[in-house]
Amino acid sequence: MKTFFLFSALSLSTVITAQESPGEVQVALPQQAAFTDTVYAEAEAVIEEAAPTSTDLEMFSMEIDYVLWSLEEGQLSKEEAQAKMDSIISELYLASDSFFANYVPDTAEEVLSWNDDFSASYSGADSAQYPQEHYDTTFEDIDFDFSSFFEETPKTKVGVFGLHFGPNALVLSDRSMASSMDNVNAGLSWESRIFFGQKRRIGGVKSPVQLETGLGIGSSVFSFKNGMTIDKDPMMFGAANLVPISGLSNVRRSNWSISSFDVPAILHLDFSPKGTFNEGLNIGFGVMGRIRYLSQASYNGADMDGDFYTEVRTNGFHTRLLNYALVGQLGYKKLKITGKLEQLPLFKDNYFPEEAYLGSITVGFSLN
Repeated sequence: MKTFFLFSALSLSTVITAQESPGEVQVALPQQAAFTDTVYAEAEAVIEEAAPTSTDLEMFSMEIDYVLWSLEEGQLSKEEAQAKMDSIISELYLASDSFFANYVPDTAEEVLSWNDDFSASYSGADSAQYPQEHYDTTFEDIDFDFSSFFEETPKTKVGVFGLHFGPNALVLSDRSMASSMDNVNAGLSWESRIFFGQKRRIGGVKSPVQLETGLGIGSSVFSFKNGMTIDKDPMMFGAANLVPISGLSNVRRSNWSISSFDVPAILHLDFSPKGTFNEGLNIGFGVMGRIRYLSQASYNGADMDGDFYTEVRTNGFHTRLLNYALVGQLGYKKLKITGKLEQLPLFKDNYFPEEAYLGSITVGFSLN
């Protein structure tokens, strides 16, 4: 293929000669003798000198595609296609052998030249222009200290998770125990809270003042004794009261649980190191709003026939839907002791025999 193109180029450069004379133009065609052995030898020499390139190798794939296409279109027979394919493969083999024999990476000579120049400069007569102390101290000017990358920057806010658990009680306005507590098992009555929120330092990273806000889920459980439960007493015109459980020969357990959403806002004095939280002594004071979403009274035991009996009643029992409490907290690092006392009576006015306030003291932890 290359021979054909080369012969064509050489022929076109010598074939056509124009002779002009008055009134006519004559074209002299080449004679067969033009293609002498000398011309052929020169053509072969040019071919040998011109090493194939990657583009030449890529052309073989186009020739193979063309043969396959001609075979599918019926322009070539199976035998003709096979013959052409063998010829192309033979030419490809010779061309690839020549290509890889003469292949030199583009950057190899440059790299070798640069390396020789560099070595000569540092070891030859010109090495004085590169003082020894210059390249010995080059890396001393670079700061490789990455300790600051791993150091925690002082924080002004942090997310917190808290879990608190402790006893609760009903108290009067003078902070004495309500008479209703005579029918309550104090050791089995408790309050628990799970809290998710944020502490934010007020006044910069050095300020000990922090504001804690968030949302919690709380539960207050009262365990009654003496066979009592809470109900709306018809003898008191439907007001809530602690009344005896009827229809059971034996009462095993009687509880009343109040579930709520808690929204605290507590101001802390946190004496933790600068930029940290819950790493030292801390004192807090604030308020906590409460939204009741569930109130259930339940009891179980044996009925008059000795069979097991249980009953669960869902009722608000005239308790307030909304309430708020004053909160005090004392902590050291993660450990917290929290006191809480609601500021409105637990029951609506005139719907319970006494104005009882819900209070609790809980122990828990706060993680950040």
